[in-house]
Amino acid sequence: MTFAELSKATDNFSKDNIIGSGKMGKVYKVALPNGQFLAVKRIYDSQQLEKQFMCELTILGRLRHYNLLPLLGFCIEWKEKILVYKYMSKGNLYDWLHPLDGDSMILEWPLRARIAVGLARGLSWLHHECKIRTVHLSISSKCILLDQNFEPKISNFERATSNNSKIDDSRSFSGIWDLEYVKKDVYNFGIVLLELITRWEPSQISYACSSSNLLASSSSLHDTIDKSLIGTGHDGEIFLLLKIAYNCLQPFPDRRPTMLEVYKKTRSLGVRYGLAYDFSTVRKAKIAPANISDEIIEIERAEI
Repeated sequence: MTFAELSKATDNFSKDNIIGSGKMGKVYKVALPNGQFLAVKRIYDSQQLEKQFMCELTILGRLRHYNLLPLLGFCIEWKEKILVYKYMSKGNLYDWLHPLDGDSMILEWPLRARIAVGLARGLSWLHHECKIRTVHLSISSKCILLDQNFEPKISNFERATSNNSKIDDSRSFSGIWDLEYVKKDVYNFGIVLLELITRWEPSQISYACSSSNLLASSSSLHDTIDKSLIGTGHDGEIFLLLKIAYNCLQPFPDRRPTMLEVYKKTRSLGVRYGLAYDFSTVRKAKIAPANISDEIIEIERAEI
């Protein structure tokens, strides 16, 4: 799709079609004639965002996994830079856990558990399974998007680092893979996991972890459980994920588990709640322009 086509599809990037905004740009919802919906991110005109744009384009263009947001294509014309994604109809996880006053958005425990395991699976694949080993570095509930079945999709890879020289040109994995970078993802996963259990704001969790005895023991976390989950018959599962969150949030990186260890401990819980395992629907990007398509058609597919 050209910039003119995308401009027309968004009604000249009308504010009425905006569904989100972030540090890189605004996101618009697009309805195609065939009934398909797309999410179009128009990058702000700033040279400082050039590297972030290329990082997101190259990583999401090369990797395909059920728990990664599908990048369908991109557009680069003059100063315009646009990324085109599959539209996620349920929005982001943060909005579900922290709805505005008057909203009736509620996530029951089975959905929360399935989201947690899906996120663990996606990060485990990025860290341990794919050839282009990737660390996200900015995992949060706002970058976890949900499809119509509440399957979590990891987005916002503009700060990610990888062992692929075409993607990462300034940070070496040698000697720091197991601690500084990959364990930051583990810590951030722990924040999201505790957010799913408590519905506390992420900033509130971070502050409590650093300035109180919240992590004195895993039992000290019990009083933080979302009251709506108490008495629902899921105590064993909640305490299991609380213990995992406690381990992920340890202040010393070498004491945190790997995401592969986390996923192995939670995989049966995902199966119990119907976490999808069908990766056969993965497709190559259809909108990528031919002149630089070699940068993104080398797709690695998930096999776990």
